[in-house]
Amino acid sequence: MATHSEEFEKSQAPLDGAVLRLLDSPDLSEAAPTHLGKRERNKLHTLRSIYQSALDLFDRQGFDHTTVEDIAISAGVTQRTLFNYFPTKESIVSFPLGYLGRSLSSLVRTADPSLNPLEALADGILKLFDEVSRTPSLSTALRLGYKVVNSTPSLGELNLARRTQLYLVAWKALMERGVDPDSQGLRAASSGIVACSLATLFSWLEADMSFSLVDLTRSAFTIMSHDLFT
Repeated sequence: MATHSEEFEKSQAPLDGAVLRLLDSPDLSEAAPTHLGKRERNKLHTLRSIYQSALDLFDRQGFDHTTVEDIAISAGVTQRTLFNYFPTKESIVSFPLGYLGRSLSSLVRTADPSLNPLEALADGILKLFDEVSRTPSLSTALRLGYKVVNSTPSLGELNLARRTQLYLVAWKALMERGVDPDSQGLRAASSGIVACSLATLFSWLEADMSFSLVDLTRSAFTIMSHDLFT
């Protein structure tokens, strides 16, 4: 049975990618996906307002010194409305990683059937990072979230939990491709690939996205697969 948190994230999945892509759009009414109805557009507007307000406050006054009330006032919503979108203040910070996890899962599950499990995972990561690189608002959200986590000791546990979640997401997607769930070696290898990709992502964010994330990640994968034992 799905937990409340899992159900919440599932309900947000259709909108969170749109929010992250539209953060830097001056006119949401024109930039929003055309298939969204009025209700979904209103939800998208509210979600974006809350998220943008939170990021701005976290950046200016720090995560620990920002209250839920501060965010709600800045976004022009009630605290009850805010909790309908984000169950905790911490979930706002991890919002982009939740989207990345769901996107990676989809990319791995639908990868070319001819690819072996680790190739499918690496291919999914490279495609995901290509999207991140080509979407300024998404990369900016990741950079700001990374900055908040690194400057807030109290978020260390959240950071570890989100990384662990990505390992589990990748493994679950591979099992859906038919991987033996008891293959501990393959599971460890898949976690290694995810850890490597997170390292390249964080290096890219720390360098203010000044080089190619995809090229760095592909180079790291090549070293892991060909040069490690030569």
